[in-house]
Amino acid sequence: MKKNIFIILMILFSKVYSYVNIHPVNFDKNIGGAGEIEEYYLYNGTSSSIKYLFSVERSKNEKDMTSWVEYYPKTLNLKPGQEGILKVFIKAPRGTEVGEYTTVLGVKEMPVISEKEIKSKSSTLKVLTNLKMEIVGYVGELKSSLTLKNLAVKKENKKLEFSGKIKNMGNRRGTFSFYLSDSRNKNSFLLGNKRVLINEEIDLKEFNQEIKDDAIFKKIKNYNTLLIKENESVIMKIKI
Repeated sequence: MKKNIFIILMILFSKVYSYVNIHPVNFDKNIGGAGEIEEYYLYNGTSSSIKYLFSVERSKNEKDMTSWVEYYPKTLNLKPGQEGILKVFIKAPRGTEVGEYTTVLGVKEMPVISEKEIKSKSSTLKVLTNLKMEIVGYVGELKSSLTLKNLAVKKENKKLEFSGKIKNMGNRRGTFSFYLSDSRNKNSFLLGNKRVLINEEIDLKEFNQEIKDDAIFKKIKNYNTLLIKENESVIMKIKI
């Protein structure tokens, strides 16, 4: 079951990130003090073996953390259907100014070529995908702070329809999980995940969806709370 969920996540994120099956697609951790580590999971959903080459490079942000990044392995070979892990560790030097810092994580996909093919004059080394993914770390007690206005939820005809706006008024970006829940938070339904930048405002209609399963929709109709979580911690709880 866990493997199936992992593969589903890979498929969803691959549609956004240049068809590289990687999860998560952010870092968003406090890199002060002892630093932080993130594990990035890769899945080869093709019918051929793939070699992954990893790199980091400077971003356009003035506050760059490229020189603080350590990662392992440098390359990774995955057979069809195989999973692998890239570990990234980032630690800011003591005395680093408070703020958000960025770097660009590169993931290059290439076919695995045999020694015989390498020696063959007809073989060519082809890059399948060259992903450039900006990741963010921060120094200091920076916090995301969401404000919500004009929230309304309609649950009819097996459809969930939302209206309202949510804005990040904090001093760092964040990735949030949105749920509908019962009043005791014992049962919940995941609406989706959303990354919200500083001062960015999103329309809650992005979470509109149709629930095809009758039993699930029946439960959701009794849920009266909107939960917003960050890193598994509840940061907002709103009655609807």
